[in-house]
Amino acid sequence: MEVTHQQYPGHFIAAFYIVFTVLAFSSIEIIVNPVRNDIAPFLMNFWRFFVAVLILLPTLLWKHRARLRALRREDLRDMTILGCLNILLAMGAHAICIKYARASTAAILISANPLATNFFAWLILREEMNLKRIFALLLGFSGVVIISLKADAVVDTPLGIGAGVIAMAGFGLYTVLSKRLVHKHGGLTVMVLSCVPALVIYLPLLYLGGIDILPPSHTWPNILGAGILGTGLGYISFMKVLGFLPAGRCSYLFFLKPPVAIFLAWLLLGEQIAVSAIIGTLLIMAGILTEIKRSGQKAQSA
Repeated sequence: MEVTHQQYPGHFIAAFYIVFTVLAFSSIEIIVNPVRNDIAPFLMNFWRFFVAVLILLPTLLWKHRARLRALRREDLRDMTILGCLNILLAMGAHAICIKYARASTAAILISANPLATNFFAWLILREEMNLKRIFALLLGFSGVVIISLKADAVVDTPLGIGAGVIAMAGFGLYTVLSKRLVHKHGGLTVMVLSCVPALVIYLPLLYLGGIDILPPSHTWPNILGAGILGTGLGYISFMKVLGFLPAGRCSYLFFLKPPVAIFLAWLLLGEQIAVSAIIGTLLIMAGILTEIKRSGQKAQSA
């Protein structure tokens, strides 16, 4: 199934969306870090998406009422499945991974989702997968691995590792399946309408898990920051990029998440930057430049 792309918005706007997406997604751990022991991971996951929907819903209702009236039952069904795949499966599994594995292990698994995205893009969207693209992926993945190699007293558990693999595969599939819906309905519509039913389903799951729906009052600034910047605006920007880039290439943004997050942690939290982080970042950039060069050669030969 070949999916067409939205019109390229121009170099400056495209660069803005790409940079903002990387910064927004990389900020989530930095924002949540100060209260990570004060709020259940599932509850933080619920509230950051809930805040994102509250912020974006008025804009959707005001600017896209005609588009909403044109939605069919099949569209709502597909968005519901997409939201459950993202919030319940991928991000839910990521929350479990964070709790039952090292933070570095959770970071490497979710940041390695371009491997899953490119596989599903090849399988579902029939995007090209040649040796140069595989080489670029392996370079990026190697960089993420090297960045994550640091001492940690917490032992990885099979549950944590398994949940991390599910999160990686789930978000990769979410990225690929979002492509057609974003092209058809726009990123804002897909973001909001995929989240709403998933959040409704989330509520009884929190109740069955014995988790109080109200978070501690002192965690609200962190929830609002993660919900508005890292989730709401971050996902909208990601959808914009997904609109004009192939799903596989769009996923390369996640290879940039670890080095950017490390830089933000150094800048805002005072954490030291290890030599492994520098080496890993160079490998990541080499992988991305390899993919850019490959795509440029393909465009010139077309």
